[in-house]
Amino acid sequence: MGKNLRTMTRQEQAAYFKSKDYCGEELKVVMDAISYGISADYLQLFEDTTLPAETMENMFTAMKEDYGVEAASFLSTIHKGESGRIILEALKSGIPLQELKEIYREDMIPIDLREKILPLMRGREAVPEKIGEKMEFITEAVKELKESLLRQGSFIEDLRRSMEEKPDIFPTPQKGEETETEDGAADEVYYLELEEQFRQAREDAERLLEEREVAGKRLKELEAENKNLHEQLLLQQSLVSELQEKQARDAQESQRINDSPVLKDCQAVDNSQRMGYRESRREKHSGLLSAFNFPFNRKKPGLMEKLAGELDAGQIAEVRLGIEDGLTEGQLTLLADKAMDAEKIRELRMTMKILNERGQGA
Repeated sequence: MGKNLRTMTRQEQAAYFKSKDYCGEELKVVMDAISYGISADYLQLFEDTTLPAETMENMFTAMKEDYGVEAASFLSTIHKGESGRIILEALKSGIPLQELKEIYREDMIPIDLREKILPLMRGREAVPEKIGEKMEFITEAVKELKESLLRQGSFIEDLRRSMEEKPDIFPTPQKGEETETEDGAADEVYYLELEEQFRQAREDAERLLEEREVAGKRLKELEAENKNLHEQLLLQQSLVSELQEKQARDAQESQRINDSPVLKDCQAVDNSQRMGYRESRREKHSGLLSAFNFPFNRKKPGLMEKLAGELDAGQIAEVRLGIEDGLTEGQLTLLADKAMDAEKIRELRMTMKILNERGQGA
């Protein structure tokens, strides 16, 4: 590179990276970083044109959150997009970067990485109870601040009233008036000192008012964060409860079908055939069972694990709506794909619902 990125303007940085061999998605990430105002220390990490787009997206997120050049450089070595996002969640929860470096291995799959990191995150998560403790602390601090301001205001008013009621102690100097005695000079100096104290008290009061305003804004932010976390917790609990009820109903239906006389008769006929035709009869019997389209044949494992560990709140909400729409277990499993965003899941859910209503659903 003929010119250091630190000495380039934003336009020159953009032109420099456009001249490099990037794909469309990768170049878009770099241009977004430049437009956002990312520093040159971070931008230098994008010099490697072999980085996948998902890796660059994770690096850009770390840059915006200002986790440090070392953290962004570490993310550049993680070429699995989901693994990078897990590392970002851990950094956001406050886990030190060095601990994450010790845990991560290049051959780890995302689910193994999450299992290693989750115990560390649970100790640092800002759960509603901890946020409530912070809010209680700030509320108490604001209360003490108000009391301090009242004391400051009372002191200022008392000082002002004393100055007005006792002009002989606090004389107002007249322009051109000469001090006749040393006592008079001492009184003037004392008055000036009190005036300076009065001015300092006013400044302290104004500063305390500003601090109270900042504390009030932070308190509102914490209240909003507490409400949001509580809503997400209720949403996940509701969805898990609905899925557990649905699985219990499916299990009961499967047990009822297994105990039905029709299935037992089919098994008895199959056992009565000659040894030479046993394999042929088994295949026909399997085809007969497939024609019944039993509910347990559509049940796929792993749906609860996806909802609990891989999907975000928006994706989980769409799966819950799918349950309310009456989608089958197989259709719900298709919806619970972490690779699709909430918008795509919503479109797929609505399409499945229409097909089910027309009798064309899979």
